[in-house]
Amino acid sequence: MRPKKRWGQHFLRNRGAVERIVAAIEPLPGEQIVEIGPGEGVLTERLVQLGAELQAIEIDPELAERLRRKFGDVIVNADALTAPLPTRPFRAVGNLPYNAGTPIVRRIIADPHFRRGVFMLQKEVADRLVAEPGDEQYGFLTLYTRLFVRAHTLMTLEPGSFHPRPKVRSAVVVLDADRRPYANEAMIDLIGRAFRMRRKKLINNLAGWRGLTREEIEAQMARAGIAAGARAEELALDDFARLL
Repeated sequence: MRPKKRWGQHFLRNRGAVERIVAAIEPLPGEQIVEIGPGEGVLTERLVQLGAELQAIEIDPELAERLRRKFGDVIVNADALTAPLPTRPFRAVGNLPYNAGTPIVRRIIADPHFRRGVFMLQKEVADRLVAEPGDEQYGFLTLYTRLFVRAHTLMTLEPGSFHPRPKVRSAVVVLDADRRPYANEAMIDLIGRAFRMRRKKLINNLAGWRGLTREEIEAQMARAGIAAGARAEELALDDFARLL
């Protein structure tokens, strides 16, 4: 198959990486596996051997048809951003396209039935998922992710592990469901506002939040134990939770 740029296709060719990714899924009895972007089917070949019910979502109709001839009805030709997700516990896996990896991850980890994800992503994006306060990569995506999961990096891959070779490195992250009690739209709005101008102080970014004046925001920060001169990149998720 000739990779198509419109879908950001870079097919995984590193068999050792395939084995490590599949081993990290560890499905429990009764859980379903959802593969995102099976591509040439190198992960799919191993996933069908795990014994769990499998659904593989492929957006490319030509690829989906070829995969269906080999793997049958487990292949679904659909967009992972809109395709229905399982209504029972599931684990997700995939070599995600660079041009849609972030929204796919955000959608899947927020699903109430999600249990674990093992995703290949552009390393720059993966670094954001596992960043800590003060890191250059720490930001909105880090905190959004932390609302729903615990994240760690499984491995990093060089461009030669793919066809065609991407211009950047890739990394595999493991995301385990750990939904916080304050994982809601109010918190997402708060962290979004907090990072809208990264280098500004938090108090300036929150100006007008919930209709509050600067003085009211400063008082709320003080009650939460947050210094008036703090920046969002310095704060942990629990710090923001105290502002709600």
